[in-house]
Amino acid sequence: MGVQNEKEIYLALLDLCKKVKKGKTMKNVKIISFALITQILACCNGNSFLPEPITYNPLIPLGVGNYWLYRGYTLNPDDGSVIFPDQYRFGFIIHNPSEQIINGEKRTYYQMSFSAENLKPLDDSQYSLYGGSKLVYQTKNGFYFTGIVRKDTIVMTFSDLIFPNPAIKGESVNGHVFYYNNSGNTSNVPYEATTKYTCVSTDSLFTTPLGDFRCIVYKMAWQDFEPLFRDEVYYFIKPGIGIIGMVNMVYHYSLKKYRYIRKILLTDYKIE
Repeated sequence: MGVQNEKEIYLALLDLCKKVKKGKTMKNVKIISFALITQILACCNGNSFLPEPITYNPLIPLGVGNYWLYRGYTLNPDDGSVIFPDQYRFGFIIHNPSEQIINGEKRTYYQMSFSAENLKPLDDSQYSLYGGSKLVYQTKNGFYFTGIVRKDTIVMTFSDLIFPNPAIKGESVNGHVFYYNNSGNTSNVPYEATTKYTCVSTDSLFTTPLGDFRCIVYKMAWQDFEPLFRDEVYYFIKPGIGIIGMVNMVYHYSLKKYRYIRKILLTDYKIE
């Protein structure tokens, strides 16, 4: 049954109620009721009267003007305690939507850009370490990384599902390196570099200045210099809100041990 028919039936039912309240004769009410029931049965024709809408809870809500601001903290390498916080905040902002045919389907994708506290995308012609804007889109299957923009030019496109939804602990997918310069120098990471994304938790408690969040956690090695060390980043994602925080760690192959480097915590965000 179409939306228009549902609306007409609903309005007719309201009109029926008004007629009953105004004291219309039962004969008229019966006639109206019979007509409505006949219309409902004809419209349904085996379909449910009010079909359930197809909805999903996005991992990272994408909409023009959505933003997330964070404060970074340098960590004690051994126990992860905070040594000192950053003076300034930074974040990500969603802008420049476009349409593209991806895997035979039309998708709306967005630029997800590194930004200063003023929420203006950083000009990556001046800040080369930030790796450019990321092109992203989302479906009910999860969050896709689909390209890189540098100096207002798309330098590479692909279609990588990097954060599957629903998340399954222990499962991994491969994709290009989706990373911003939270820690380390990304200028030596080539555009074509790929890595593995692994879900390490589907319900991890993560504390921020905005409160506690139950998060899905994905880990990704953004550079690997085996047999020396491997740099990893852990994304803490609250579906419906986005990236709540990130934790950087380094794995030393010779020591067979992880050490903390840095974390960022969500301090402000806007979702529309």
